[in-house]
Amino acid sequence: MATATVEGTPAANTSEAAAKVIASSTKWAAGAAIVPVPYLDLLAIGAVQAQMVHQLAKIYGQDSSEEVVKGLITALLGTLAPAMVSTGVAGSSLKLVPGVGTLWGTVSMAVFASAATYAIGKIFAMHFQNGGTLSSFNPEAVQEDLEREFSKQAQQAKK
Repeated sequence: MATATVEGTPAANTSEAAAKVIASSTKWAAGAAIVPVPYLDLLAIGAVQAQMVHQLAKIYGQDSSEEVVKGLITALLGTLAPAMVSTGVAGSSLKLVPGVGTLWGTVSMAVFASAATYAIGKIFAMHFQNGGTLSSFNPEAVQEDLEREFSKQAQQAKK
């Protein structure tokens, strides 16, 4: 995955670099959704999201650890649980049905993966821009923003 890291640069360049990482990761997550093995696609999407948060942390000069990032992403995905159950897990499970199920499952997973990845990226970028760190990140405090960003991106992806 391409990295767009900029350290020690003005805020505009930092925001631009973060936007590039989010856009690239969103595409990679949608691509990970086409993994034909049910539930392996969810692992691939999670890996893309974790890598994105690591890259965003680096852009904003933050240290990140694998365990902390995975825990925060899991908590954020818990916030999106209703959408994940109806789209993510269901979409992945549909891949078990040959033909139309595989096609529909792949499309629904791509929409979910891109929307969730975009929303998570935007939330972390805003948090870091405002001087936050991974240790000060509170998933409950960003729940409304996360859901709004997810819905906005999901609607765009369906067009």
